Amino acid sequence: MSQIYEKYLSLKKENSNYLYLFRSGNFYIFLAEDADTINNYVVLKRTKFCKEAQKCGFPIASLEEYLKVFKNHRLKIKVIDQVEEKSLDKAINKLQKIDLDQITPIKALNILKELKNLL
Repeated sequence: MSQIYEKYLSLKKENSNYLYLFRSGNFYIFLAEDADTINNYVVLKRTKFCKEAQKCGFPIASLEEYLKVFKNHRLKIKVIDQVEEKSLDKAINKLQKIDLDQITPIKALNILKELKNLL
């Protein structure tokens, strides 16, 4: 499952009143139910995002224009700019803190498990 989709599910559990707009490369995208909902207001091309969900979106350069449209429709939008980078940053920080002279095999395995979960 995609990190962005996992984050989407987590955010929807916390507060389903918002539509979550994720930055993904050079685009902002809505996922799953949010993609369906937004298409009631603005028609955006829908495509498959992952096995579990579809997406729709627009180029990052158009963000301000679309946010005005969403505001005019009184839609509650939360923009999520960094999902992948945060996990990567956490993994890099964890790796940088390893003291190779003091690490035991058990600690190394535990760190690898943590890194796998982050990435």
